[in-house]
Amino acid sequence: MALEPDAIVEVTERFTSALSGRADRSYLAPAQPRSEARTLAGLLLDRGLELEGDGPWQRAVAGGTRTVRLWDVSPPS
Repeated sequence: MALEPDAIVEVTERFTSALSGRADRSYLAPAQPRSEARTLAGLLLDRGLELEGDGPWQRAVAGGTRTVRLWDVSPPS
């Protein structure tokens, strides 16, 4: 049974440039089934399968913070 893509994973990383020398960034993963999107979010946050809901969830990264959330894919009009 194939599942239709219904979620997009958004990742935003904010850095303290004086500490890390890195610029803030954000990116979106392609639309995918929500269960797979939640698995990807867990991997990005080093949390495994314990995530519930659609976030946002945060994790400290070297010099900053990573925020991950899921968004609904807009139905075609």
